[in-house]
This record gives sequence, C-alpha cells and structure tokens, in this order.
Amino acid sequence: MIKAIFLDVDGTMLSFKTHRMTKTLVEALHILREKGIKLCVSTGRHKNMLEYVNTQFSFDGYITLSGQYCYVGNQVVHHNPLSKEAVEEMLAVTEKLGCSAIFLEGEQVYTNYIEDKTRHFVKELDISMPEVRPLSYGAGHTMYQVVSFLTQAEEHILDSNAPHVRYTRWHPDFLDVIPPVGGKDKGVEAILKQFHIQPEEAMAFGDGENDSSMLSYVGLGVAMGTASDAVKQQADYVTGTVDEDGVVTALRHFGLI
Repeated sequence: MIKAIFLDVDGTMLSFKTHRMTKTLVEALHILREKGIKLCVSTGRHKNMLEYVNTQFSFDGYITLSGQYCYVGNQVVHHNPLSKEAVEEMLAVTEKLGCSAIFLEGEQVYTNYIEDKTRHFVKELDISMPEVRPLSYGAGHTMYQVVSFLTQAEEHILDSNAPHVRYTRWHPDFLDVIPPVGGKDKGVEAILKQFHIQPEEAMAFGDGENDSSMLSYVGLGVAMGTASDAVKQQADYVTGTVDEDGVVTALRHFGLI
C-alpha cells in the first residue's frame, strides 16, 4: 500500500512550457490527500522558489536543494551543507571561469552577477532574479547547493577543480553542485522516518538525473516520458510527459485515483 508520494517539480508537476500545474493534477492531489497519503515535494529548487507550487496545494513535506535541505512544517528534518573546502572550491572555480553562478543557503539565494545564463535560468523556472552579491560574500557561509552554468561538455572542469563536491543535472544548460553524499534519496529517507513510513510504502515521480537516487530508493519509482534512458532504468514504470499529464496517468494506472 502506498502511504507517501514524492513529486519532483520542474518537468514533473510543472511544465517548462506553461510553468503551471494542470487542473487535473491538482484534483488528483486532493483525492490522494483524502485517502490519507502523505504528499511531498522533491526538487532541486530552493524553498523560496516554490511560491507558485504552494498556492496550488499544501504539501506535507519538502525536499529542496536536491535533498540537502528538507522540512516538514516548520521543522527541518534533514540538512546536509557543502563542506568548507567545497564552498571555497566553487567560489574559486566561478572566479576562474569568470561566469555567473547561483549560491543557495538555507534562507538566502544570490548570484555573483547577472548575465544571459542567469536570465535564462530564472526564465526557465519562472522565478525572481536572485540578489547580486560579490563572490567574497559566500566565503565562510553555510551553503547547500550551487547552480553552475556548465554544459555536459564542460563538466570536467569540476572534476579537476572541485574534488569535494559532486554534481547532478536536470537541465542541459546547468547543473546542481551538492555534497558528495547528498541526494534526494537522503531527503526521502529523512521524511519517511518522520512519518514512520517504510521505503517500500512510498512512490516517487521524476524526470531528471537528480531524481535517479530517489526513484530507486522507494518502492515504486515513476519516470516521466522526457527522462533520459539512464533515469528510466532506475524506475519501475515510465509514464507520459508533464504536458501529457504523466503523473495523473501513472496514478490511474496504479489505481491510486
């Protein structure tokens, strides 16, 4: 029996075309809530980037920053910051490349400067532009994630310059830099413990590389139709795309609505 469901945001609940949840999906969430199923967001976004999602539905738990900062109500149930060495490495790499990056702390989100890549990022997510702060501002701060605007062909730069991090991608134009032992699966584990639910009683939906660990951790992992083959291999079921209401299709397939 499924007692908890974890849902990625971009490309899963929100379309990259409309940046909105469909009426059918919102109705489905209310049906699941009536059945007593815990419903949780699981995203690479910062909590300050979830304003629209929160206007559509009140979720029971939140996995943010790809699993590094997770909370239920006002209680933080899991947090996994980048090490001091990792923060220093990412500040140095960003300065060396002379590019923009977005730095995400528990409460703050900021960028070192605004360029086309930064504008593209906020447009893709339909969010507000982060505050601009000098790179030196982040030194010594508790940081959970860095958005680095590196393509797949450029990822090797981090391999050789930032040994204290790992990165995960859910968009071709940027990647999330997180702690080596971080991931959405760690957030799922923490929230399930909070609700006294076993992993085999949980279901998860996702489309990006940062969803892979979550899809394989729960009892029933569902990959969206736009997911890569590598992500689909971690799932138990592949549904339609977000624009095809893939989440609702899968919920119906498994008799949950």
